[in-house]
Amino acid sequence: MPDPAETERLRQVVDEVFHDRLRVTRRDLYSAAAADIHVPAETLALLNEIAEGSYSRREMLEAIEGAVRDRDEAEREARRPEQITALEDTPEAEHAIADDTTLNALIQESSGPPPDAPRFREPGE
Repeated sequence: MPDPAETERLRQVVDEVFHDRLRVTRRDLYSAAAADIHVPAETLALLNEIAEGSYSRREMLEAIEGAVRDRDEAEREARRPEQITALEDTPEAEHAIADDTTLNALIQESSGPPPDAPRFREPGE
């Protein structure tokens, strides 16, 4: 999410673009924002997430807020830890119980590097 200073600067750019116009395209806003040295690349990337088209000022602000929400949601999803399932709760364990196999037989141990891995050589070999 852009910091408050970036958000305020983007809002100023929106105001400048809509100064004498009722509708602008995303491309118009992007061009104006790209010309402003105070608008960072991350904010420009955010503008690229808005659909092409013509927007009123209110629609543009809503589209920007939607893009920020979508990005925040994607970042939260990326930070969510991977779901870990206990071995006992896996379908393989169910099959092992049905086949009267011990759970230790399900644990896969590393048998070394894959066969197509390059051979490690000590210096001087």
